Amino acid sequence: FIMAKQVEQLEKEKKELQERLKNQEKKIDYFERAKRLEEIPLIKTAYEEQRVRDMELWEQQEEERITTLQLEREKALEHKNRLSRMLEDRDLFEARLKASRRTVYEDKLKQFQERLAEERRNRLEERKKQRKEERRITYYREKEEEEQRLREEQLLK
Repeated sequence: FIMAKQVEQLEKEKKELQERLKNQEKKIDYFERAKRLEEIPLIKTAYEEQRVRDMELWEQQEEERITTLQLEREKALEHKNRLSRMLEDRDLFEARLKASRRTVYEDKLKQFQERLAEERRNRLEERKKQRKEERRITYYREKEEEEQRLREEQLLK
């Protein structure tokens, strides 16, 4: 009997504890929901203020970027005007340089053409000699073969 009472008492305490936890959970949920409902307008206003600040900052940075680009353009134009006075000197220098390099190129090309012609003549001469030698060798071989054939014919007769 005492054991049953103790078990019943424990179950009762357990149920009470669960109920208290459930009630506490409901209070916390309600409190959080209330906080959120209170925070939503504040968050919206903070977002709007941040958006306005960001827009102002972007406009300011864009203006700075445009002014720096304009300054760079002006400097580039000044630089171009300053360098345009040197244009004739540069063209003259380029023309001289190209002419000197052209003469060097033509000289080397002429030397190459001469060596090429010489090499062609040498090879042609070498081939002529080879062909002449081959014809001489074939002539003597054929002559020898003819003599051999004639000797064989006389031996056969």
